[in-house]
Amino acid sequence: MRPVRRIIRSVSRLILASAFATSLMMLGDSTAFGDGPFLFGPPQVITMPTPHSPTAVAVGDVDGDGDVDVVVPGRNSEGFAYLMLNDDGVLGTPIELVTGGQTDWVEIVDLDGDGHLDLCFAVRALRGRLSILHGNGDGTFGEFEEIALGREPRAVVVDDLDGDGDPDIAAMNHRLPIIEILLNDGEGGFDPAAPLVISRSSVSIPFPQSIGTADFDADGDRDLVIVATGASRIFICRNRGDATFDPAEGWRPSRVNGQIGGMTDLAVGDLDQDGDEDVLVPLILIGESSHVGIFENQGSTASIEFDRDAAFPSTGLGYAYAAAMGDLDGDEDLDVIVGHALPGPVMVLDNRTEPISAGGDGVIRFEPPQQIANDSFFRGLAVADLDGDCDLDVLAVELVSNSLWVLPNLTPQASGCGDGFVGRVAAPVDSRVSSVSPGVDRAQVADLDGDGVVSGADIALFLTRMRSGETPRGEPVRGPIESRRR
Repeated sequence: MRPVRRIIRSVSRLILASAFATSLMMLGDSTAFGDGPFLFGPPQVITMPTPHSPTAVAVGDVDGDGDVDVVVPGRNSEGFAYLMLNDDGVLGTPIELVTGGQTDWVEIVDLDGDGHLDLCFAVRALRGRLSILHGNGDGTFGEFEEIALGREPRAVVVDDLDGDGDPDIAAMNHRLPIIEILLNDGEGGFDPAAPLVISRSSVSIPFPQSIGTADFDADGDRDLVIVATGASRIFICRNRGDATFDPAEGWRPSRVNGQIGGMTDLAVGDLDQDGDEDVLVPLILIGESSHVGIFENQGSTASIEFDRDAAFPSTGLGYAYAAAMGDLDGDEDLDVIVGHALPGPVMVLDNRTEPISAGGDGVIRFEPPQQIANDSFFRGLAVADLDGDCDLDVLAVELVSNSLWVLPNLTPQASGCGDGFVGRVAAPVDSRVSSVSPGVDRAQVADLDGDGVVSGADIALFLTRMRSGETPRGEPVRGPIESRRR
C-alpha cells in the first residue's frame, strides 16, 4: 500500500510543480531558494468527532514505524483525546484515547525509559491532574494513570530539570500562580518537589497559560518560561541545576503604539542565530493589527537579560493566539508561524536576519506576513515533517470547526532536500475561506484580569475560555474599553 501512495503523491507533486513552473515562466520569477514566498499545498483537513473543541497538537512516533503521528487534546465533555497514525504522510481516522477529563495540552515523551513514547495530558478541572498513558510502542496505550495537581492545569512541559537524565514535569495551574515540579524517580514514577510561585501581584490576576523550557543562561540546565496572560508578562525561573529555581522574574513585551499586548502562547528558539534562546509571543491588541513580540536573549551567563524592543505585525485580521517556529525554507534560520482567532488565518513570517557570525548586524528581521490557511480560530500549532520529504509541514488545530489541518510544505529548500519545486509563485496560498465565526463582542468583554481596565489581556483571557460552538461572555463592561498604557 505504501509504494502505491508514494507513486500517487509523486504524481500529484509533479502536476503541481508543472502548474507552478508555468506560472513562474509567466511571472519571470528569479527568486533564489530560501529567499522568497513560502509554498504550501492544499490542506488535509481531518474533522474530529464533535464536539471535541481541539486545544493543541503534538507529534511523535508512537507506533515505531519511523514517521511522526499526531495527538490532539480537547475540551470535550467525555474526556477523550484523539490519535491519528501516520501512514506515509497521510493521517488516519482519529482514534479515541480516554484521558479522564478535558485536556488543554499533551506532551509526547518516554517517561518510564522503556523505549516507547508515552502521553502526558494536562486535565483542566477544579481538581486538576495529569493523565498519563504509557505507550506499548505499537500505537496502543494502557489505561490512564493520574497524578493530582492544583486548580485547572492548562499546560505542562517535560524536560530533565534536575540533571539526572530522566524527564521531569513542570505543570502550570491557570487559576493559581503556581508551577508544580514533579521529579522522575527513574522508573516513570514522580515525586513532588518544591513548587514555584510566579507572581504575587495585587494589581491583576496572573492566569498562567503557557510554559516552556530552555537553557537561557547557558549554564547547562533547563530554565522555565511561563506566559501569564492576566499579568501581561512572561516569567523566567532560573534553574539552579537541581530543579530548584531562583524567584520568578517578570518581563513585559514590547509596547505597540502604547499598548501592552495580551499573550496566550510562546515559542522558544534562536531567532537571531547568536547561540542563545529567544522567546516569541503573540500579541493581542485593541484597535491595532496583531503582532508578535520578541524577547531577544542578550547572552548573559550571570543573569538572564532580554531586549524587548522588537515587535512585528502578523495580520490585521483576527487576534494573534498561537505561535510556533521552524525552518520552513531550509535556509538555517527559524521562521515564525502564527495562528489567529476570529477570524483565523495562519500566517508565516520569513526570517531574514543576517547573523553576526555571517558578517551581518544580527538585527532580527522578517518579511511581511504571508497567509497559508484561513478559518475561524487556529488555537494550536506544531511543525514536523509528516510526509518524509525532509521539509517541515505545519499542523494547526481549528477550534470552531473541530478540525486538524495539515498544511504540506512545498517550498523549495535552500538545503536542496525535499521533493522540490523549481521555482515559486508570488502569491500566498489561501487554502480555505472562513467558516462562520462567532466573533468577539467587545461590549461583552469584562475586566477579566482585575486590573481596572479592559485591554488586550482581557481579550486574550476571553479567547482562552472558548469551546467549539460557543462564545464566552463576561460581565458587561462599565465604562469604555481602554488600552493599557503603563
